[in-house]
Amino acid sequence: MTRESPPSVLVVDDTIENLRLLSDILDHQGYDVRAVTSGSQALRAVEHDPPDLILLDITMPDMDGYEVCRRLKATDGAKDVPVIFLTALSDTADKVQAFDVGGVDYVTKPFRGEEILARVKTHVALRQSQVALGASYARLRELEQLRDDLVQMIVHDMRSPLAAMSIHLRLLTGPAAALSDKSQEDLHAAIRSAETLSRMTNDLLDVSRLEEGRMPIDRAVWNLTEIANDVRAALGVMDRDRRIDIDSAGPVEVNCDGALVRRVLENLVSNGIRHTPAGCYLRISIANRDGRARVAVHDSGVGVPAQAREKIFEKFGTLVTSHEGTYHSTGVGLAFCKLAIEAQGGVIGVDPGVQVGSVFWFELPA
Repeated sequence: MTRESPPSVLVVDDTIENLRLLSDILDHQGYDVRAVTSGSQALRAVEHDPPDLILLDITMPDMDGYEVCRRLKATDGAKDVPVIFLTALSDTADKVQAFDVGGVDYVTKPFRGEEILARVKTHVALRQSQVALGASYARLRELEQLRDDLVQMIVHDMRSPLAAMSIHLRLLTGPAAALSDKSQEDLHAAIRSAETLSRMTNDLLDVSRLEEGRMPIDRAVWNLTEIANDVRAALGVMDRDRRIDIDSAGPVEVNCDGALVRRVLENLVSNGIRHTPAGCYLRISIANRDGRARVAVHDSGVGVPAQAREKIFEKFGTLVTSHEGTYHSTGVGLAFCKLAIEAQGGVIGVDPGVQVGSVFWFELPA
């Protein structure tokens, strides 16, 4: 169906007089009309060239309209073509059955030209809108795929220079380095930024893999308390202005992908560090709860507004903080966390802190 060609209507009726009447009515209004006298002919006609609308008689000798409609709705090429039933039946059950098999409307015999045209016009317009919407959606998906492919290519090429930069920066921190305290502080800040960029590139690459179901999940038994200790050791060295405490009664073991879970926890703790004022502390709590293992990161930041607690887990989501009134991109880090946890049968979320800040948490089957 294009703007240059008129809408096509297939009329199916075993009575020649009805076919002639309907063809004349529709032809005078500019429709491209095809007429057939049986259900089998209708199925062949639709297979050869699907119309924009079908007017289908119910009572026919070789195959009734109900069966024709059932078969049409079972084929990919015709399942979305609207069917208006033509019927002399007045029983409510017959009309209900017409809708049950996939009809969108019905017209009772004897026909009135105004009613036929009104119903055909309405459903052709709906069909045109449906086709246009489908085409727009397909184009949008193509553009999204193009964007994702471009981002993936750029990010993939960034990984090597970022790794090299981190290595060279770390070499400068060796014992032979004669740097002032201020220079050492600036150097560590540069290392933190380089490692944050490296983590962001990995997250961005893996978000697409998780979305497409191409990310392998390597399950084994892991102790979440040990993972939390490793994360604290790694990130605590990079930021000595914010203490990281761990609240755990002991080993909490789960069957999961330990590498993915560690990256999730690193993301949550890094976010907490970024939003927690210097001199304050973060707390990681690990516990078994109703057959699930729960890990939570408690920060001392300004908190996440209630209306943004779902949005921040979206890819490239943004939020406005009431404290500053400005927009902040949440990037892909939290989107990666959500996908990585859900891929392992878990859930993730954020709650307000008891007094200040936020509590980012995730749960996995224990």
